[in-house]
Amino acid sequence: MMSRGEGGSYATARSMSFNLQDGPANALALSKDNSHVVVAGRNVFKILAIEEDCFVEKVNLRVGKNLNLNYSCNDVVWSILDENLIATGATNGAVVLWNLSKITRAKQEHVFADHQRTVHKVVFHPTDPFMLLSGSQDGTVKCFDLRVREAKLTFKSNSESVRDVQFLPKNNFSFTSVSENGSVQLWDVRKGGERPFLTFTAHSGPVFSCDWHPDLPNTLATGGRDRAIKVWTVTNVATLDHSIATVASVGRIKWRPSRKNHIGSTSLVVDASVCVWDVRRPFVPFAAFEKHKDVATGIIWKNSPHIFLSTSKDCTVWQHVFKDATRPASKAMPQALAVNVRRGEIAQAVTTYQSDSAAPPRFPIFNRKTASLDEQFHMARSLFFTFEAGRLLRDGFRVECAERYTLIGKSPQELCDINAKIALSLNMKSVALVWEITKLFLNTRITEPVPHIETTKVTVPTPNHVSQAPPKPKEDNEDHISDDDQNHSSSELESQDVLGEIASGLHMTQNLFMSAGPTYEFQINQEGPVLPAEAFQHRHEIREGSPPLHLEDCSPRDVDEAIETVAVENRTSYLKFKFVDPVPAFEFSESITKALQFHAKEGDVQTAVCVWLVLAPVVKLPIERRVLEAWCYAYIELLQRNRLYAQAAVVIKHCGVLGHLSQESTSYLICCGKCGKPLTQKAGNFCDKCRKAVARCGVCHMTVTGLMSWCQGCGHGGHIEHLRKWFSGHKECPVGCGHVCHS
Repeated sequence: MMSRGEGGSYATARSMSFNLQDGPANALALSKDNSHVVVAGRNVFKILAIEEDCFVEKVNLRVGKNLNLNYSCNDVVWSILDENLIATGATNGAVVLWNLSKITRAKQEHVFADHQRTVHKVVFHPTDPFMLLSGSQDGTVKCFDLRVREAKLTFKSNSESVRDVQFLPKNNFSFTSVSENGSVQLWDVRKGGERPFLTFTAHSGPVFSCDWHPDLPNTLATGGRDRAIKVWTVTNVATLDHSIATVASVGRIKWRPSRKNHIGSTSLVVDASVCVWDVRRPFVPFAAFEKHKDVATGIIWKNSPHIFLSTSKDCTVWQHVFKDATRPASKAMPQALAVNVRRGEIAQAVTTYQSDSAAPPRFPIFNRKTASLDEQFHMARSLFFTFEAGRLLRDGFRVECAERYTLIGKSPQELCDINAKIALSLNMKSVALVWEITKLFLNTRITEPVPHIETTKVTVPTPNHVSQAPPKPKEDNEDHISDDDQNHSSSELESQDVLGEIASGLHMTQNLFMSAGPTYEFQINQEGPVLPAEAFQHRHEIREGSPPLHLEDCSPRDVDEAIETVAVENRTSYLKFKFVDPVPAFEFSESITKALQFHAKEGDVQTAVCVWLVLAPVVKLPIERRVLEAWCYAYIELLQRNRLYAQAAVVIKHCGVLGHLSQESTSYLICCGKCGKPLTQKAGNFCDKCRKAVARCGVCHMTVTGLMSWCQGCGHGGHIEHLRKWFSGHKECPVGCGHVCHS
């Protein structure tokens, strides 16, 4: 329940906005009494009065003839001890003091030009009005004494940039800085510019903002580019309590007053809404404010937990009231369905509707304080059911196949043969058939040379059923062919192609449908019976008036008497051969493509990807690139689910469409565990600052040259086997830093 004072302001407050017109604002700060707000940016620097129903511009501090980069503000802070004192951090590295009590239009009081690069954050000490801190892109934190107008202390963070600094609320001598290397450092101003007394890695990327809880001691929140808000308990060591996953990089965070579990945040890119999170429910915002049209750059709460102000790149300032917030949890679907394809289980969550009205107290005599419905997280009740549906995963993916398949290192024919035997041994006959057909396809692409066939003289024996007269003696000039005529005839015959199919002795050495073309062997008899002069037998002599002769009805004697033998003289003839194009090889690529598409459609992406990987070096199947990417992504996911990372790496390397995956999530930022300095590639595992090797085992104190494991909390590590033995009986760090590495 809200207090009486904040209840009155909350009842009359409403959401309102102000258009800055001059440009977007980078930061804002409230005055001590929360009646005014100062808004600063590269081209805007104004003070606005907060009325009940609107903002009213009171002072424009960006005035004068010499408007230089000192007026280009990256951050602004209003002193909580002196209502006339404002400090800004400029983009040129200057820290500027502004005195509102000056009578002149120019309110600039003093310029500190100690930083070399952009100032990201300025903050006043909560109890000392003369102490001012600033964090810069040059990697340093400056502590200014406003009485002598100079920087008294310099703190070097050993990082490229310091993005935020905050004083500890219960400790007047300590402050926190966050850097772009993901580390958080705690400093003691009494020790001057010495090393921080505590350093820990909070995020995997740059940390852009931090904020100490106003009510809970030692509770620190950090937000970074890794799209996470993390809540830490900081004592001698830092312990992670909560982690909130956001949709974009976190730009600013601020704890909600009087609500120990609520924190507000803005995004650096993409998301224009201002979200309020409940750290106990890290995935859905407790409330969201969607007034801005561009990303918000600043957020600050008034004394009331129900009202806060924000600025944005859309050149507006908004006052948000909690009653106007949207509740993302109320829009979430409270029903869900999940399928375990390997075990054949189905899980279902079904909503049960309940009234939002609170149940009456069981004992009304006790007047217990209850929170309003606006302060409660939206709750949805669901009934959970599980069903057994048998085996839902087809035999499309087999771990045994993935482990035993050979995809590289041998010829494609050998790979197909090996994988076909593996599939057949696992009783995957259809998959084995695909491998066999693929092997056959590869064999048909090997073309054997066709032997040269010469045209030659061919003699064909006279049919046995044709009788011949005794041969007559040949004369010298009869049927004689000169050598010139023979050479001429041979040249003509050599220019003609061979028609081997009609020749005697035709023989095919290969399958007609499985080769690039048939190879023929001709058996040619150079010496023997010659081809008769007539292609057909002579009919018997037809005599006038004689009836037709029917051989079927005649006796053998009658046949001998009836048939007059015709003598056919021997003479040599030549066959004319005509070349016939060989039968083309059967084209398997279309059939194999359809087979792979069929297996992928049936859920067997393993066969589709593996066959394609084997064929890829020699054959380019007509498969679209987007289809191949979908197959490879699915198969890699299956391999990684079954922890077959080596097989997944082979697919990524040789598929040719997912080469970018081999370059993701392979970079690690390594720092010295003693001083926190980032290690460069040139230095290797040697720290230039400590002058010692970084990779030292915390157990044996020897340099680690092989695999090393380390704690992300304290940065100490060592040999994997040594640490495994150590943590089998201990939980604390073996170095003795006090960090509980094994929880």
